[in-house]
Amino acid sequence: MTKDLEKLREIYLADDVDSEDYKDNLDKITEWETILRQSENFINWQKNDTTREIIAKAKESYKQNAMKLGTDRELSEIKRNYLWAKQDAILWLISLMDGDYESTVKQINNEIKQVLRIG
Repeated sequence: MTKDLEKLREIYLADDVDSEDYKDNLDKITEWETILRQSENFINWQKNDTTREIIAKAKESYKQNAMKLGTDRELSEIKRNYLWAKQDAILWLISLMDGDYESTVKQINNEIKQVLRIG
């Protein structure tokens, strides 16, 4: 399981979630994840050209958000939290569609570091 799926679990299975909701959330997340990962349609979807375009745009959005988070010291707390939530969602999306998630994220982060050094 990827780190981003773990983050999803952290959000919906946090300590402040009451026990009944916790169990329901856990059951839903587990069921959804199992069905999704075993679905032939999902596997084919991962290889689709449109999906690849979406992932390319998601990666670019991730980089832009990271640059904003790393360079804009005047972001409000609300905007900063929004961008971090967006980053988490993008990483989760990438984890679903990229077979080599860890390498992809490492490559994206290296590209961000390179731009920050040059810029």
